[in-house]
Amino acid sequence: MFWRDITLSVWRKKTTGLKTKKRLLPLVLAAALCSSPVWAEEATFTANFKDTDLKSFIETVGANLNKTIIMGPGVQGKVSIRTMTPLNERQYYQLFLNLLEAQGYAVVPMENDVLKVVKSSAAKVEPLPLVGEGSDNYAGDEMVTKVVPVRNVSVRELAPILRQMIDSAGSGNVVNYDPSNVIMLTGRASVVERLTEVIQRVDHAGNRTEEVIPLDNASASEIARVLESLTKNSGENQPATLKSQIVADERTNSVIVSGDPATRDKMRRLIRRLDSEMERSGNSQVFYLKYSKAEDLVDVLKQVSGTLTAAKEEAEGTVGSGREVVSIAASKHSNALIVTAPQDIMQSLQSVIE
Repeated sequence: MFWRDITLSVWRKKTTGLKTKKRLLPLVLAAALCSSPVWAEEATFTANFKDTDLKSFIETVGANLNKTIIMGPGVQGKVSIRTMTPLNERQYYQLFLNLLEAQGYAVVPMENDVLKVVKSSAAKVEPLPLVGEGSDNYAGDEMVTKVVPVRNVSVRELAPILRQMIDSAGSGNVVNYDPSNVIMLTGRASVVERLTEVIQRVDHAGNRTEEVIPLDNASASEIARVLESLTKNSGENQPATLKSQIVADERTNSVIVSGDPATRDKMRRLIRRLDSEMERSGNSQVFYLKYSKAEDLVDVLKQVSGTLTAAKEEAEGTVGSGREVVSIAASKHSNALIVTAPQDIMQSLQSVIE
């Protein structure tokens, strides 16, 4: 009623003179520009076509939406559609895109509100709108391009899976760019968003972090060697980015495990078990000698280890139990000593060797 009230007030003052009318006219114009009539509503559309020529259908939609639509000479077909409820402009446009998609065509937005109707298979090479994360300006069957960064998996291995999910009409495309590890998706907005969700879920599942696991008894290099041999066969069918990586840190006698949370948890439990078993049975180390001959030290070290073992068994009251197994061997070719012993005895032998 706001517009009506202003109009009536101007009408009542018509007899007060031209000067009054001139003062009120700017107010009326300002009200018309700054406020909308309360009875104004969003435009609605209905569609009622039966065996209508496709070109005529496109021309009608263009006129209703006040858009220029370019069609190639090969555009042909028949359209039959009847809407039971009114549609707003966006719904009407989506209906237009859906009907064209069913006929094997796609719409490419161009400058100055111009739309171009092309074959679906040719749409992917057109200059399509580039959409970003969280963009809601495009939806449904609108053709778009989107660049999706991937952090935890290889795009080279992910792209072939995504290509199998592209619509059979061939209007979509998946391109992987390895240097930046990104995937470029082209296709209908609904399909592109679905593929984006798949990428994000796979990327999250491939989340890899490193964990440092310190050892109390075993040698880091020995544990790493055992774990690598155990996981080598089990990971043959896995992509490289999902395989766990195991590295020994000799400086801190720790094992560094890289992988997804489930893999790291499995490795952690296995390492703890191996480390605990080493405490009871001993571990092995290789000592490379620079100045002495390895075979000359074997007898000396065996005597030392025998003394240490006897002293330990006597202190623990387990004399003659044979639990403490010490093995010392020499490698003449590499001039090295291979020693197997419990951790405490190993440390003593290492001091003697060094």
